[in-house]
Amino acid sequence: MDEIPGEQARRETARWVMWSYLGLAVLASVLHIVRNTAMQRGLNWVYLTVNTCILVTAIFSLVQLKRSLSRGMLVFSWITFGCLVVLLTHEIITGQNYTYLFTMFDVGIFTLGIILGYKAALSYMIATGVAFFTLGAIYLNVWQLIVPVVVAYGFTIPAKVVERLIDQSMRDLAQINRRLEDQVAERTAELAESNRRLRADVRDRAHVEEVLRQRTIELESRNEELNAYAHTVAHDIKSPLAAIIGFGELLERHYTQFTNDQLTYYFGIIARNGRKITNIVDELLLLSSVREAKVVAVGPLDMAAIVDEAQHRLMHDIAEKKPEIILPETWPVAIGYAAWVEEIWMNYISNAIKYGGTPPRIELGYTLLDDQVPVEALESPLSPETLRSYIGNPHPKIIFWLRDNGPGLTPEEQSRLFTPFTRLEQARAKGHGLGLSIVRRIAERLDGEVGVESVVGQGSTFFFTLPAASAATSGETD
Repeated sequence: MDEIPGEQARRETARWVMWSYLGLAVLASVLHIVRNTAMQRGLNWVYLTVNTCILVTAIFSLVQLKRSLSRGMLVFSWITFGCLVVLLTHEIITGQNYTYLFTMFDVGIFTLGIILGYKAALSYMIATGVAFFTLGAIYLNVWQLIVPVVVAYGFTIPAKVVERLIDQSMRDLAQINRRLEDQVAERTAELAESNRRLRADVRDRAHVEEVLRQRTIELESRNEELNAYAHTVAHDIKSPLAAIIGFGELLERHYTQFTNDQLTYYFGIIARNGRKITNIVDELLLLSSVREAKVVAVGPLDMAAIVDEAQHRLMHDIAEKKPEIILPETWPVAIGYAAWVEEIWMNYISNAIKYGGTPPRIELGYTLLDDQVPVEALESPLSPETLRSYIGNPHPKIIFWLRDNGPGLTPEEQSRLFTPFTRLEQARAKGHGLGLSIVRRIAERLDGEVGVESVVGQGSTFFFTLPAASAATSGETD
């Protein structure tokens, strides 16, 4: 069997399971002998033989685990399965209580699924169903065993959920690693070629040294950014992966103590963390596309439709937090690239929902910058100093803003917000540090800027600028 993700953790889990079976087999045998001797009853030799077989199998399989996880686990599972079938048959024939054995089969299915995956659990479940129906047809009413078989199948579901989430995460991580390696190789090759041409074409020694110095700084900056990029990926994906593994182990060890509603809740947590990983990967791919795009086709924007689509993508967060979102009746026409502007709004609205008040109150709007109108006459939540700094631009701009009712940000926090791959440590909500870095890159690629104004205790106003349609035409931007 090929090596499976997290094999070391699975091996440790398998070792713990076998030691547990070994201990239980010894304990059950001792208790049986003591109880029957005290009550002067004969010993159940079938019961003692089965426990002895399980004990010996556990010891043998623990040795096999050092060589092969799959071989050791399969040997233990199937020999234990045979022992349980023998004991179940004996208990049915002798009229003893046999229902407790159904739980042992379910434990085997669940344990095998968590350690070796869904296919192994499904094989074990099919064998269990065949054994139940065969015994039911020979000694009992077959219909009495329908429910145990259905319950046994249900114990294969956690293995499938965990297996898919881990497989998807591994594929996404592999894709991101390949992209990072390709980008580093491409950038290094480009810079090396550029340096070679500079040495050949530029004769002035001082100029050559200056150009080389700048190229070196650029290379170091890109390498530092890529290192921070990889660190952010590892940090942000580690938490949801840890949650998936943690709840998986919790269910593995204590699933019998939980109700169906509790199990549903824990599976929901596993699924939500899987979606978190998917969202992180989506943002990473978007950031990569913004970095790699050489030319972007820009044109007039339907801002109402863009904002509506951003809200639709956040419908789960909106349904959970129930924010009050206030929109203007009309929007001005700006020039940009709709897909990227949608990402800006989605990041701003998502942060306002996470870090806003209870409930969040979010107001979206815009300010038309016109050098013919005094700054003080403009209706805007932004300060006159901020508005005045953008009116001085050579082309008319539109400031689009979002105001929330959160606790506000200190000047130090504001200065770190749009720095690539940094994170605000907020105790009331969790997020990842890529969003605002993407917002800044997008705005700069569209000939715009980003910023924030905030006062502690009075909320925050995030904004970005775009060229006004009256001063620009659709086309392409580098």
